[in-house]
Amino acid sequence: MISLPDDFLMDSYRKAVALKLCPQFITLLEKEMRRRSIHSPKRGLESPKESESVSIR
Repeated sequence: MISLPDDFLMDSYRKAVALKLCPQFITLLEKEMRRRSIHSPKRGLESPKESESVSIR
């Protein structure tokens, strides 16, 4: 998924959740978003701003 731009990944994720697509597909998108440090809106988190530091536990 490296060639997929971040905004397309987020859009794909939002649409997959809205359309209630296969949970395995949504999990795959979530894993890639975590790998890229993009937070899932499903969990109520937004992407961190460059000026903010985020601690991951």
